[in-house]
Amino acid sequence: MKCSAMSLPDLRLLLVLAMSLVLPSVAQAALDLCNDTSDPQNVAIGYKSADSWVSEGWWQVPVGECAEVVPGVLPRRFYYLRVETEGWVFTDDKLGFCVDDDDFSISGDDSCARRGFRHENFARIDTGPETPDYSHSLSLNLKPADPDRAARIATHPQFVSEAVFQGCETEVASYSSFCTFIGTGRRFLVYDDGRTSSKLWQQMQEIPRGRRVELYGQREDLFDTTSELVLTALVVQPENRFDRLLASLQGLWLSTMDPNDSFRVSGAERINSYAGAETSVEYISLQDSCADYDGEGVFLYTWDNNAGTSLCYQITRISDEELALTYLPRGTELVYRREG
Repeated sequence: MKCSAMSLPDLRLLLVLAMSLVLPSVAQAALDLCNDTSDPQNVAIGYKSADSWVSEGWWQVPVGECAEVVPGVLPRRFYYLRVETEGWVFTDDKLGFCVDDDDFSISGDDSCARRGFRHENFARIDTGPETPDYSHSLSLNLKPADPDRAARIATHPQFVSEAVFQGCETEVASYSSFCTFIGTGRRFLVYDDGRTSSKLWQQMQEIPRGRRVELYGQREDLFDTTSELVLTALVVQPENRFDRLLASLQGLWLSTMDPNDSFRVSGAERINSYAGAETSVEYISLQDSCADYDGEGVFLYTWDNNAGTSLCYQITRISDEELALTYLPRGTELVYRREG
């Protein structure tokens, strides 16, 4: 039996078919985020473009489905992920990007607060070297919130502490509204989830930012410097010298030694900037002592919740126009003038 010779066009067609089985399809190449959890998940992505860092969101990924967040062949190895879904705990890598509560596409990862955005931490996705497409399972960065947390908090001993009111986030789409208090080196979060009474929640909406209060309730530590509170009572405290000093610190301060160096105090928050770009956000507390340092005057204690660092300063003088801080333990004097 003789076999007929294959024509040149037939050979070309066979070669094209073989190559299509071996090589990945450009049309199908993409970065996909796949939801292998039991709830729909709200996701955002960050990456380095040709010109700047970019963050984009939100995609809602149904259970058992994937969202194509970066179409086409992937030009880079690393991408960055954030998930915000009530009832789930997201594990990040402390890599910051700007996000918004509504759908967003933001160029640049600095000066988030100044531009009206939130600064949040993302997790890194390593797609591997020269990988044209990649699928990432969301369960790698998520775990269900503790279902027994409410019951466990309710059994904790009564918590009493003074703190400074920092404000409330009341229009957040993807998780519960919450109010923030800063004090004793910690950030306290109170969620509007029904466990704190509606009367107390309404009272918190009426407190001026930066006002000192006494908190009563149960406390659950979430991270090294962050705790969740279920409030049973809240008492606004009479103003003292620390309150008046904190009020005088509010606003923008510019270094007299380096005009690019500045910070802005808002409530119990210090937003540091250099050359107009936001570099860090710290929480502050005014105290009679700081770490191992005490003596006359007032001390300014600051801590960066993301970086986990803290600093001590002594306030050596303050007026309507000038602020002098002594950085401890070096004793270096830092002088600032008020800009607004």
